[in-house]
Amino acid sequence: MKINKADTKELEEIKRISGKYNFGLQGSKEMYVLIKNNKIIGFAGLIYKNWNNTLQISDIFIIPEQRKKGYGLKLINYLINKAKKTNYRCIIAEAPSLSNALKLYEKAGFRKCGYNDRYYSNDGKEIALWYSYDLK
Repeated sequence: MKINKADTKELEEIKRISGKYNFGLQGSKEMYVLIKNNKIIGFAGLIYKNWNNTLQISDIFIIPEQRKKGYGLKLINYLINKAKKTNYRCIIAEAPSLSNALKLYEKAGFRKCGYNDRYYSNDGKEIALWYSYDLK
């Protein structure tokens, strides 16, 4: 198993996977892929926010048949280790209140730092929870 920065071919595969699972990409600055047996089984984006010296994880996704095997945590830890080599002060991540990603961020050492009850257009049925991981 390996994780690497997505190349052009892998970006096309991510778009195909996203469409199949009705998962919209957020326009990340960099995308990373998790590959097992020469097949993409997951991906995540990393956005560099220079204005407040933070990184943001976006678009974390593991294909359904590969979930609950530790791959999401492996991907998050890869991004944390990459971020620790930068001069950014923290990583932030957003997840829907009904998402499995919440436990994933907590397992990786993130702390809840806020919420936005107007982030999604679903009449308040689900809110966005924000998590932070301090790098310094």
